Amino acid sequence: MIPERSNIAKSAKSVFFEDVNDIDIYIEDTAMGYKKLFSIMFSRVFSDKYRVDNVFPIGDRKSVINQHEKHIRTGRPSIYIIDGDLFMLTGESLNNTDGLFKLPFYCIENLLCDSEAIIDLFDEEDPVKSRGEIQEQFDYSSWVDGNCTMLFDLFIEYAVSFKVNPSVQTVAYSVKNIVSSEKGNVCSNKINERIDELRLSSIDAVGEEIYAKEKNSILDNYALSDIDPMSFVSGKDYLFPLLKMRAKSIVKTSISDITLKMRLARKCDLSGLSKCEKYVIC
Repeated sequence: MIPERSNIAKSAKSVFFEDVNDIDIYIEDTAMGYKKLFSIMFSRVFSDKYRVDNVFPIGDRKSVINQHEKHIRTGRPSIYIIDGDLFMLTGESLNNTDGLFKLPFYCIENLLCDSEAIIDLFDEEDPVKSRGEIQEQFDYSSWVDGNCTMLFDLFIEYAVSFKVNPSVQTVAYSVKNIVSSEKGNVCSNKINERIDELRLSSIDAVGEEIYAKEKNSILDNYALSDIDPMSFVSGKDYLFPLLKMRAKSIVKTSISDITLKMRLARKCDLSGLSKCEKYVIC
């Protein structure tokens, strides 16, 4: 019962911020800096309707969902936000509903991987190079062409493993293990080795027939989703580290990760959150 009480206490804190918040937003992320990160982003999303000075981290995904289920309507606007995660590919039945909004991409960091915002920010960091020079060297379209398919294939395999062999490490496997250079490119050999390792482990766990069935089901889910392949790749663990690495190979800066994320949160395109307003409850 202790974890449940702790989560209830976290969600109850919102009462102390009613004078500075017009809406209570509950999230998963409890890491340092993420309250401010989410506050920045959702203050932009709700700028015309609600004042957002604070958000309320509850804990893991399940905890947020449980607290949403127990939510008592008081007439005060509220919304619970959860990540898309690998559930986007595995075919989770949980949908957006009153008070609950599932991000239509892997995690909030996917929004921070906005190439134009990244270029703008690193232009501010460089005292010599022009924005055009940084943009040309960053060459986002070439980066996508050289990395997107491999990353997507890896996350398809992560999704299969997540479903049939959940004890095996997936996104926690560091992206540093699969890079080919300091310019944020992944190595095809290293990714293929990782995919083969996951595939063999899954087959050992459930057999080749079930493995093939689950993988086909996941590929079908993707085909029916009409979602950009990069949205299925973890922004936090893969896309953001790779793009940060690429940008820092062009512009030398000592900016910390959390500061970089918060500055991007003020610049990035937030259209991916536009639908959350329709799920706010009172």
